[in-house]
Amino acid sequence: METQSTYLTAILADDEISILRELENAIDWAGLGIQLVRLATNGQDALGAILEFRPDFAIIDIKMPDLDGIEVIQKTRKLGITTDFIILSGYDSFSYAKDAIRYGAKAYLLKPLDNSELYDAIYRTCLDRSQQNKGNHSRLYREKLNLNFLNRLLDSKILEQNMIGQLLQNTGITISDSPCYVCVLLYEQKDQPLPYQQLILCLDEEFSQEKHIFWKHGENQIVGILNTSDSLPFQNAIKCQTAIRKQELPMPLIGIGDVVSGLMECSYSYNRALTSITYRLYDDTSGIFAYEILCTVQPVLKLTDIDYLPLVQFIVQKDLENIRTFCNDFIDRLLYVPMPPPNYVFSMCYSLFHMIEQEFTSFSHQEIPSEVNAQDLYRLTKLSQIREWMRDSFCHLSEFIDAVYGYGGSKYTKPPQSGAESDDTIIQKAKEFIHQNITSHIKIEDIAQQVHLSPSYFAIYFKNKTNINLRDYLLTEKMEYARRALMNPNTSINEVSYNIGYGDYRSFSRAFKNVHGITPSDFQAKYTDRTPKE
Repeated sequence: METQSTYLTAILADDEISILRELENAIDWAGLGIQLVRLATNGQDALGAILEFRPDFAIIDIKMPDLDGIEVIQKTRKLGITTDFIILSGYDSFSYAKDAIRYGAKAYLLKPLDNSELYDAIYRTCLDRSQQNKGNHSRLYREKLNLNFLNRLLDSKILEQNMIGQLLQNTGITISDSPCYVCVLLYEQKDQPLPYQQLILCLDEEFSQEKHIFWKHGENQIVGILNTSDSLPFQNAIKCQTAIRKQELPMPLIGIGDVVSGLMECSYSYNRALTSITYRLYDDTSGIFAYEILCTVQPVLKLTDIDYLPLVQFIVQKDLENIRTFCNDFIDRLLYVPMPPPNYVFSMCYSLFHMIEQEFTSFSHQEIPSEVNAQDLYRLTKLSQIREWMRDSFCHLSEFIDAVYGYGGSKYTKPPQSGAESDDTIIQKAKEFIHQNITSHIKIEDIAQQVHLSPSYFAIYFKNKTNINLRDYLLTEKMEYARRALMNPNTSINEVSYNIGYGDYRSFSRAFKNVHGITPSDFQAKYTDRTPKE
């Protein structure tokens, strides 16, 4: 049953379907190099699966119909099958546990299951199986197990200290459970694959005289755990840079975590190293960031201290200069120390943007520029980029609001068409689409899609070319459609109102009067010489 990515096989057996599914989903089986070959719901089915597949191990409930877990183990042993067993039980009984151990069970776990205990039992079983086997295949599997364990160590998912001793005793990892620290090499290149194996070999050679281990973690990291030595952590980070540079390999950002007392605390050192790297926001010339750089002074400025209403007014008035000034002053106020925690800067900027976004979303019925996405903020790596992004985003929003709603100039007017406008194929195509679909409740996105432009760029383009706000033009077209429709004496005013997107008569009547100087009812009565049809 072995494949390129799996090395061991296993079955799960429990008469409770919910427990069986919980077992199936509780463990990253592929990450441990394990293939589940059968899920069994009774003892006879479990025994049949063992006879058919000869799995490396089975996780089996002690109480099941037909045959219980102990009977399955007995029959398996009589047949000379070497499957290892992990017993599950809802009974905290010494006699059950004694019987399970007597027949060679690797572990006796009580329900409800603790996922960490389950993982530890499976890991020990896998490690034992790999030790029993020989050859390159087994060596590769042990390496896979080691990496899985180390990744869980960084994620603080190893809860038993004795697991660390077992790992170090049964593997060739050259670190000890003594004072150590984590070094993170972070790569951000996404345009081409990185030679991680070559990088790790390069680092291993450089630190061959020290207790260490380097491995690939996630998609873009190489993580190292180094025991303390005569070399300071920062000096070792420089050694990493030097070794990589000599091999002409891509250079990473390097974060150094705190020295901790043992391997169980590596998760803390790892997270501190990652946090240190975020301080490249202020200066990334050296490429090395140690935990000493982390700011410990609490910020005093809260978002509630910021009066954002002036920014709203600047956006509405299309006052781009004051928008830029407001953004610069806002960033300056965040720098209560020369290098505040980057997550504080990001969160404050995100919150301000979100408040402004909410302000205009409620006003503009969700039609704000889709290109301005606050999540883009977290992709920036320099403070100068954040300043620029904030200024540009709010200025872009201001231009969009002006192009669509236009708070300056006359409203509800249809200026004469200029020659330049009549020759513009984009404008003509947009107007034609609006005219043909005026009763389809079209949105700016629909029009922009027809001319292959983004909604915000199209709105600004339309305003620049026609000197009329897009909303005003749409309103004029709708009211022109309504005027023509109401000249038919059999037309219902409510039906016309609904056709062009008005949910109630009052709003429609107000808009119609603003454009034509008369209410729809009076207009129909005047032009048809009969009582208006509501």
